[in-house]
Amino acid sequence: MHRFLLAAVIFLGLATPTLADVAGDERDLKQLTADIQAAVVDENLAFLEGVLHPDYVHTRPNGVVSDRTGFLASVKQDEAEPNVNYDKLTSKDIKVRLYGDTAVLTGRSGIASDDTTGTLNGETRWTRVFLRQGANWKLVAFQATLVRK
Repeated sequence: MHRFLLAAVIFLGLATPTLADVAGDERDLKQLTADIQAAVVDENLAFLEGVLHPDYVHTRPNGVVSDRTGFLASVKQDEAEPNVNYDKLTSKDIKVRLYGDTAVLTGRSGIASDDTTGTLNGETRWTRVFLRQGANWKLVAFQATLVRK
């Protein structure tokens, strides 16, 4: 009986993420969020292609929904495609919730952008969903809502 109990305790200890793992994941996800925002402003499509999950869904504050391909096309400055020109994206008040290999982040962003539907300046509240694949986090979904003043 004691051997079984000892084995169970060891197994649970190995299977339970440590506080250091959780803190590291939180730090990595917050940094990844900042890196994604910088990539959007800088039109760094190579970075975005590497971090966006194949099933990525992007919901903008104006309600426009894009899949991965549509979102990447909207970021790219190309005369042939309607795009979004982001001048500023900054985040604050980021909260990270971890559920195994899934992470849900919420926060606020300052935004300055323009597209064919007009200019957007102000603040949004957003939700991002990440999925861990191997050692990397992939962004699966993003949704933002404009904060009305």
